[in-house]
Amino acid sequence: MKIVGKNSLSNVIKISLQIIFIVGLGIMAFLPFLLKVYTAYINPFLKYLPTLILLYVSGVPALVIVNRFIHIFDTLKLSTPFIEKNVIDLKTISICSLIIAIEYVIGLIIIQSIFAMVVIGVFVIAWLGLYILSELLKQAIKYKEENDLTI
Repeated sequence: MKIVGKNSLSNVIKISLQIIFIVGLGIMAFLPFLLKVYTAYINPFLKYLPTLILLYVSGVPALVIVNRFIHIFDTLKLSTPFIEKNVIDLKTISICSLIIAIEYVIGLIIIQSIFAMVVIGVFVIAWLGLYILSELLKQAIKYKEENDLTI
């Protein structure tokens, strides 16, 4: 299966990300109800309001991340991945990852869970990795433009 272009793996991933984005919007809409049920039946020791605030505040950057990835996979579908817009999208995703990590560091006081520590670790790694990847893509675009001018 092709990776770039129409009818490719990147197109399948883009469709999956669109579904994840829609489901994420639904979860954000019903979050108060879902959390109320969760705290009533599964974990009554969880503090409802601080957890709700943490989930909303971290849910917005998470949806931005999915949205930016959809845009990146759009460029893969069009076979134009080496553009400055993808560098900006990767940096945006990187910043959103850092924001989520910081939110969970603060939220660790409220939640006091190993889950929060795992989320912090994952998003710190994502922040660093995506920032480096954006810089690599920026350099690749520069080299491509120089090569295009040479030919």
